[in-house]
Amino acid sequence: MTAETIDTERRTGERPDKTGWAATGAGVLGALALTSCCILPLVLVSLGVTGVFIGQLTALYAYKWVTFSFAAAALGYGFWKAYRPVPAKDCGTGACARPVDRSLMRGLLWGALAVVLLALAFPYAAPLILTF
Repeated sequence: MTAETIDTERRTGERPDKTGWAATGAGVLGALALTSCCILPLVLVSLGVTGVFIGQLTALYAYKWVTFSFAAAALGYGFWKAYRPVPAKDCGTGACARPVDRSLMRGLLWGALAVVLLALAFPYAAPLILTF
């Protein structure tokens, strides 16, 4: 943060809204948690990581719907924060904050959504792919 931004926050009493970034982070973590039972072991073995613990990751499959619910809720809230219209502020005092560029947030959310959809489709698509 720059000194000018801190000074503006002190004068106006407004702080930047960081809940959108928190929701984005929660959505990404939820997507990664959802992949921990199915896709993560495959990726680790593909990267050359071996060990007994990789076989134990399949025990997390029982929690698939819990992690999916968390990921879906976090992604829904994140998309709402990223795409909702920002209300216009009265800039008469000259202390308007610069609007947050939400393109990175939107890109991360779309990437996390793709991972969630891949993790949901993986158990059904894997037998079809492995038979070729």
